[in-house]
Amino acid sequence: MKKLTLLTLIFGVFILLSCGKKTEKDHSSSTIVGQSNHIEGDSTLYGLACDGCTDTILVMLCDIKGEPDTLNILEASKRHRIFGNLAIGSKVAVVRNEQDSTVADLAICMGSLNGKWCYQVLPTLRRRADMPMISQEKMLRKMPKEIRDSLMSPREYGFEIKGERTIRPVGMYKRNMTSDEESPVEYPRQKRYRDWHLFNGLLILSEVSTDSTGQQHIAHSDTAELVLLHPDTLVLRFKDGERGYYKKEE
Repeated sequence: MKKLTLLTLIFGVFILLSCGKKTEKDHSSSTIVGQSNHIEGDSTLYGLACDGCTDTILVMLCDIKGEPDTLNILEASKRHRIFGNLAIGSKVAVVRNEQDSTVADLAICMGSLNGKWCYQVLPTLRRRADMPMISQEKMLRKMPKEIRDSLMSPREYGFEIKGERTIRPVGMYKRNMTSDEESPVEYPRQKRYRDWHLFNGLLILSEVSTDSTGQQHIAHSDTAELVLLHPDTLVLRFKDGERGYYKKEE
């Protein structure tokens, strides 16, 4: 009986040790930083800013099982290619220099991108087949100021970044087929981004469509280069020019 009890205890301890080892293994394999960011062809380095960061040095941890990586950011800082606050513990995206892997050409604090970024748009006169544009402009000028100001009032467009690949449009306006078509002015089409990610240091903003089976697909993507990223200001350079955004607080 005593032998049976002793064997039972030994077996129980063995199970506990085995579970402990399995838990530790599962935990370590799930703490690799930035795995969800990697897309084929993307050379961006993702990780966490670590203790030791200065104005000229970025220390980042790319893999919990590896050693911190130290990168020189002096030239990137001089060229205004450091975006956001690279605070300890913040998630960062880095593009290395092609000739010197110890130098960062660009660094982005991904958390600094979070928030509602907005800009205002003004309407333009709707082109009519039965009236020249110059006549439409004269008609608009002759309208009472209150009506003219109401017609030419700005709208707020934008997007909210809430985390990795999570984005939603801000300032959605429902289209009224009757009143919108009859209005003498029209607003530009609003981009309805639903997906975002970084690719080689560029910001990819995508509109998503849903097919008949409920599957979502990328319908259209805009590529933007970061120009400026301050706590209250974002400037992006698209292929058709730059656009500035202000951060809208709740």
